[in-house]
Amino acid sequence: MTAIAAVEREIRGLEGRKRALLAQVRQVSEAVCAAEGRTGRAAELVHRAASAEVGFALGIADRSAEALIERSHDLCTRFSEVHDALSSGRISVAHASAIADAGLIIADPVAREAFTRAAVEVAEAETPNRARRAAKVLAERFAERTLDERCARAAEARRVWVTPLDDGMAELHAVVDAALAAALHDRLTRIAREQVDADAAAAAAGESGERDIGGVVPRTLDQARADLCTELLLNGDPSQVWRAHGGVSGERIDARVQVIVPVSVLTGDAPAVGAPATHTGLPAPAMLSGYGAISADRARLLAGLSRGWDRVAVDHATGEVLAVDRYRPSEELLRYLRARDQHCRFPGCQIVPFRADVDHTHDAARGGATSVVNLAVLCRRHHTMKHHAGIEMTQHPDGAVDWTTPLGRRKRERPPSRVMFGPIADVGGGTEVPQHEQSAAA
Repeated sequence: MTAIAAVEREIRGLEGRKRALLAQVRQVSEAVCAAEGRTGRAAELVHRAASAEVGFALGIADRSAEALIERSHDLCTRFSEVHDALSSGRISVAHASAIADAGLIIADPVAREAFTRAAVEVAEAETPNRARRAAKVLAERFAERTLDERCARAAEARRVWVTPLDDGMAELHAVVDAALAAALHDRLTRIAREQVDADAAAAAAGESGERDIGGVVPRTLDQARADLCTELLLNGDPSQVWRAHGGVSGERIDARVQVIVPVSVLTGDAPAVGAPATHTGLPAPAMLSGYGAISADRARLLAGLSRGWDRVAVDHATGEVLAVDRYRPSEELLRYLRARDQHCRFPGCQIVPFRADVDHTHDAARGGATSVVNLAVLCRRHHTMKHHAGIEMTQHPDGAVDWTTPLGRRKRERPPSRVMFGPIADVGGGTEVPQHEQSAAA
């Protein structure tokens, strides 16, 4: 146990050092802006470029790096005693984050310093979860503005977003007024409990315990509540499908469907039925743009609801997208790029093509061709960074993209379609550019 405790103290010390280095990145960026007289959008691009450098170094998305830099800067400048406690191993990163998050509502430096001392003392004796609750209570005692005033301002940040999970699932988050959230949860619970009770009563009366439509086993309260939430948002009212089938009616979904077809199937080069099998892994699953793999049942549902399909021809050996066709002619080149790129091509970015730009890698105004070897999907943030923040982009004939930061750090982003649909031995995402290639490029 003594050895484990010693390792933990060492890890905490290294985390403190990491936060200090990240805070220095922010300071260097500000110094560059001051020296060059950059303000507004020009200054923002300097900070974005710094975030890209950190993202490449840590192997995370630049947006995540940007948030980490800001939090580290706050920790080292506004909560220096918390950073000292972390660096000396007295508290963990979770403790430090709890105190810094709670203390952000305190604007007065003197009050914040008093809060920090009290919160660190609590954190040294409590677990992170207990320390977080205590820090929030302490912060209220030192805050300049009342909770009502802060609630009014916080309401401006209300939003909804999705976090992908594994195995075809995702979390739907909503930031709304706390009283309304409680009321929504209560309504979902009451309606869902009525259905669960009805299922139980039917089973007790001697029924099979399964529904006539689809043979679905009665749901738990959590399952019924989740299905009801989705049903209400999609369709407005609980449908007969929800009540009887134990599922959700997706009839109002307007899906864009791309059918991935190995070109070997089209040319007749696929292995014959009954031929000896070679182990190359399971077939590639259906893909939901901006999310990832989804179940075959869900993919078939979306395909049935779609008004048109994109047919995507894929090289069986490499997974490379070869062509896109559609029964009704329209924007073939754009459909090709969306099928190949799947999302923004900057490392770590998941913005889907339908919410992004199609950018000429080599500027069209300078002779860049409008072709698949010179076009790529970039979200507006990274499109701007490419043109104005010193981030360089080079695209290869196979669709791979090399990104180079102003400090010379390079990362290769392979076409996501090849990663998703290629053979297992060839699968790999964004990678550091090999050293010999960096030397040759230099």
